[in-house]
Amino acid sequence: MSSEIVEVGDKTALVCENGAGANSIKATLEELEYKTHTAETPERAIERSRYTPYDVIFIGETFGGSTLATNAMLKYLQPLPMAQRRNWYVVLVGESFRTLDAMQAYSQSVHLVVNPLDLPNLGPILKKGVADFQLFYRVYRDVQAETGEMA
Repeated sequence: MSSEIVEVGDKTALVCENGAGANSIKATLEELEYKTHTAETPERAIERSRYTPYDVIFIGETFGGSTLATNAMLKYLQPLPMAQRRNWYVVLVGESFRTLDAMQAYSQSVHLVVNPLDLPNLGPILKKGVADFQLFYRVYRDVQAETGEMA
């Protein structure tokens, strides 16, 4: 885990990945100036996500020795209320995915899927995805701020 303290206005990321791609993901996030935390176990990932407002959450398909069907972090996030989930950009990384496949992402209730073979190109992929996400929810967040209903 990064020892950096998270302050208001910081871009934050949580990496839930035990595989070889974790270092590549963290390096890309640091290049994009995210303060990055790493969760070693699904239990720790869930705990961190409850208490820290992350902008981006990366989840490895086999995080914590799981399969896609038994991934505890993914199962935790999927049923959360939309008001809470709209604040996180969730990326699922796994060999069974085709990078940028919107239908695969939708079927897993995440924003983006990435195949580990495409991690060298993660910077531009993530920048575009997060920018689209922020644009899509800009009006929603503006209305929340005006009405004092920030989640």
